[in-house]
Amino acid sequence: MNDPRQGRKRFSASDRGVDPEGALDEASDIAADLARSGVRVPGRPPALSLERQVREWGDQRSFQLLYDAMRGLVESLDFESLVHQILDVAVRSIGADRGIVFLGGSLDSNLFPVAVTSVDPREVRDLSEVSRTILERALGGESTLTVDAASDPVLADAPSVKMHQLRSVLCVPLRVRDELIGAVYLDRRNDANAFSSASMRFLDAFVELASGVLQRAHEHHRLRQENQRLRNQIDPRDPFAHIVTGNPRMRRVLGNAELVARVDAPVMITGESGTGKELLARAIHQSSPRASEPLVTQNCAAVPADLLESLFFGHIRGAFTGAHRDTAGLFQLAHRGVLFLDEIAELAAPLQAKLLRVLETGVVRPLGSEEETRVDVRLIAATSRNLWDAVREGRFREDLFYRISVIELGLPPLRERRDDIPLLLDHFAIKHEADRDRRMRFDRTAIDFLSGYPWRGNVRELENFVRRALVFHAGRAVGPHEVAELLRPAESEPAPRPEAVESRPIPPPNRTTSFKTLEEREREAIVDALRITGGNRTRAAELLGQHRNALLRKIKRLGIDG
Repeated sequence: MNDPRQGRKRFSASDRGVDPEGALDEASDIAADLARSGVRVPGRPPALSLERQVREWGDQRSFQLLYDAMRGLVESLDFESLVHQILDVAVRSIGADRGIVFLGGSLDSNLFPVAVTSVDPREVRDLSEVSRTILERALGGESTLTVDAASDPVLADAPSVKMHQLRSVLCVPLRVRDELIGAVYLDRRNDANAFSSASMRFLDAFVELASGVLQRAHEHHRLRQENQRLRNQIDPRDPFAHIVTGNPRMRRVLGNAELVARVDAPVMITGESGTGKELLARAIHQSSPRASEPLVTQNCAAVPADLLESLFFGHIRGAFTGAHRDTAGLFQLAHRGVLFLDEIAELAAPLQAKLLRVLETGVVRPLGSEEETRVDVRLIAATSRNLWDAVREGRFREDLFYRISVIELGLPPLRERRDDIPLLLDHFAIKHEADRDRRMRFDRTAIDFLSGYPWRGNVRELENFVRRALVFHAGRAVGPHEVAELLRPAESEPAPRPEAVESRPIPPPNRTTSFKTLEEREREAIVDALRITGGNRTRAAELLGQHRNALLRKIKRLGIDG
């Protein structure tokens, strides 16, 4: 496509140091991504035809422009920002002086400019009148090219054509979900024939692809509004509604927990650290007949073993040095309510025996007292370990195991419910940005990367990650590079103190240790990136912070199937 500006040479991808075939592949990847993600370009079939169309544009030597135009758009989810980006790219790519994006379904009263480039606000109304006929055609679904407005029988007599010296005008329709929502208007002053039929074909193609991204942004905005609306409608009497999930396995756990809440049997909740065991215990308590009574929680691993007996059962004044008054234990505090004991596998054997006795008899004897106190407590226990292994190894009493595991609920780790990660990202962003004026969002590539991240700390780690992101990136889009920076502190070990390094003896060589070469580590990183992005080489390159062509060369050199 010839650049209309005087003295500028014909466009060539190679002039910019870009491999044409690689750029064409990237443009095809973008088109395929849009189609696979459910984005449908109006008037075009899905994936295959979309990629074929990109190839056709590539044959017309405009694929690099198309790639450059689309690359910045596919990551954005803000509708207003996208409209301005689309106009800016259109003006630069076509070589127009000015541009306007109009939105609205007709020329009557609701057609209005939402993005303007290089146009004085006072001239917008004049241009709307000049291009009335052109806009009518665009809103009817027809692209219009005027090579010389000064000699056009319809436009030549318009005062604004002479006032603003308009010559070349181009206008194409803008659609979302097959619905005409407006038009993209471009013009050049003083130069007739500045735009060609090739210009119009390119702008048609670009706006059609861009409309698919607009559709995705519109859908994202609608889903966030719906998410907020549903959050506002959550019945405060339904504690389980606050546990965010769409995962079938997790939904089954919650369904069983709702049934368990109605009975008074002991419950054992198992799951890795950070999976939400205490959150589930609170939901069970709040949904149970004991909801109006206290919920007392205690992490058994957080208290020294010699203090646990006093903590559990209380003590009387003078029971030991420092016992200056009678103190109720956890069981007395939880009377008629629920006692939640987290990490119960950490209990020492003597305390396990005393806990079993309380559960069997319903009475406690405070430390130092000869009197017993009757208590009515429902026990919910939790552990991140395999409690049955502890029983087999003799570290946990088998009779206590059966007493507290009448009903068992197992929470899956986050890596086994990856489909919940986008929901949780959105949930925590809304939850923690309530006191902020600026919104933060994760772009598509970042969400894909985070959905494949191992999250060893599970939901707790994910929530902390979102809170860090809000601190550093409030009001901005978070992409893969920002994600990498936010995750790096969590993955890096603190540097040892210099004195520690100096005093550390040098170990003898370990002949059994195998060290990975740089090439092996590079191969692993590429394989992981391809796995996370579903084999998409463009997005894998972005995750790795490399140019796509460099990644392709490494894939070939390392013999990676991707």
